[in-house]
Amino acid sequence: MKTRRVGIPLDDGLSAYIDRWGYKETPAMLQCREYTSTISRSFMQLSPEQAVLLQILVQIMGARNVLEIGTFTGYSSLAMAIVLPEGGRITTLDFSEDYVKSARKFWQAQGVEDRISTMIGDANASLDALLAQGKTGTFDLAFIDADKNDGIEHFDKCLKLLRPGGLIVVDDTLALGRVVDGPKEGDHPAIVDMARDGHPENMHIYNTAGIDMVLLHFSNGMTLARKK
Repeated sequence: MKTRRVGIPLDDGLSAYIDRWGYKETPAMLQCREYTSTISRSFMQLSPEQAVLLQILVQIMGARNVLEIGTFTGYSSLAMAIVLPEGGRITTLDFSEDYVKSARKFWQAQGVEDRISTMIGDANASLDALLAQGKTGTFDLAFIDADKNDGIEHFDKCLKLLRPGGLIVVDDTLALGRVVDGPKEGDHPAIVDMARDGHPENMHIYNTAGIDMVLLHFSNGMTLARKK
């Protein structure tokens, strides 16, 4: 059966309203977001309401051990680290030492750098290293916001690392809406990677046994998958 959905166009006025009343940021979060808006690939920055949703999920779950794939300039890891309980830690993976170097400035400004561990290099190799270290079933929450070409492998390895009842959050699962008709001429290569063949990662998550999942029409698309 075709589902009828009511959508609200996000024009400049409504966007400004959300920016005024829709979330709360710390000064360090705002500084990180403002800095990111000035650099190449700034479109990779998740929205502030997404960051605050991650904070709320961490708090609802009482998450103490968080895994992140795709550090970028540190906005999402900063947001989650702020609300970690005593002794909680984030392990964040990125291929770029330069990105992580930028992120550390904002972690330090917030006073949460000691809650965040970084692994530099290929994310699949880092995930394999965590599995080899006996980390299977030890993470409460995983946030995936990295190279979409490896999205299926990232998801499957995160699922192994997650405890029963743990949550995987995947960003960019609607790819600017291109998942239906494919990428358009002039799209950034990252958008092309997301949208190619209808975003196979979405179909893979849908067909994965042992999870409950929902794809949210939120920002650039966000999927939540709970391990049973």
